[in-house]
Amino acid sequence: MDKKSSIMPNKYSFFTNEYLLTEEICAEAEISRIDVGLVIAWLLLTLMFFMMMPSIPSMIYDYFSSPSLGTILSLSGGVGITILPSFVIILFIAKTFPQKVGAKRFQEQLQLVPGEKRNLSFYDAYVEVTGKFKKKLPYTELKRMGETRNLYILYFTEKRILLIPKAGFHKGTLTELKSFIRKRRTIRSKLYGFIRWLPALCFLLLCCYAIWEQYA
Repeated sequence: MDKKSSIMPNKYSFFTNEYLLTEEICAEAEISRIDVGLVIAWLLLTLMFFMMMPSIPSMIYDYFSSPSLGTILSLSGGVGITILPSFVIILFIAKTFPQKVGAKRFQEQLQLVPGEKRNLSFYDAYVEVTGKFKKKLPYTELKRMGETRNLYILYFTEKRILLIPKAGFHKGTLTELKSFIRKRRTIRSKLYGFIRWLPALCFLLLCCYAIWEQYA
């Protein structure tokens, strides 16, 4: 098989993407997987710190009205005590967690389709993943999409995940693919995307209401 036929295995597909699966790619995909979890965790940790500090408004005022720039930079006031620790914890989780589970997700990808060399062909009703054998993933089973710096990700289940490197397109572009996928999302998929963020939104509104009731 020559190079041209390897790059474009089927001229009737709308898009083609080719890449080499690695643990690093799988680790990067985790950033998209845990986005809602990070939001909820940050809200919970921040609320916990706020509950431990009953005089938050006066502490924040004293902090920002401090005449010393060194005090502000040291983050020793109310804002530093309450918000910063939870933010640092979440950043630490976001940095270390994907790297630790990258190897596991790599094995999940190989179970989906064996073979590290991947070729993706997008047809009207499904996407075909080719490794050592072929597997078809219909768009009707798509739950949501995700994105990182280098990847566009399609989630069919939490384990059946399609990784699409942005630099791997040989036919079509990422912008065109996004539009193509959006037109093929089902109502169930759109509802899933909304419901997925609903707990975080409700929790945020509850926190805002509780703070308003306490200081109104």
